[in-house]
Amino acid sequence: MLVNRDEANAHTVRVEFDDSRNKQSAAFSGPVMLVTFGSEQYVWINDGPNSHPDPDNPPVAATLAAGSQTVFTLPKASVTVLRGRVAGLKD
Repeated sequence: MLVNRDEANAHTVRVEFDDSRNKQSAAFSGPVMLVTFGSEQYVWINDGPNSHPDPDNPPVAATLAAGSQTVFTLPKASVTVLRGRVAGLKD
C-alpha cells in the first residue's frame, strides 16, 4: 500500500523490495494489479447537515505489466494498493 499525502501533486515511485537476510533486492515481475482511491474518486463537502461527497466514485483499478524499472504514479491525496509477483523472492 502506498499513500500520497500531498493534496496538490501526483508523485511517481519505483517499488523495490529489499531482502536484508540474503542481501539482495527484488521488484515486481509480470502483471501487477493497481487499485487507487483518491480525491478524483471522493471528496467530502463539509456543509453541516447538508454535508455530502462530491464526487462519490468507486476506486480505479488497472493491471499493468511491471518490471524492475516500472514507475507507478500516485495521484494527489490518494491510497494505492499494488498486488503482483515479485521476482526473486522465495515463499
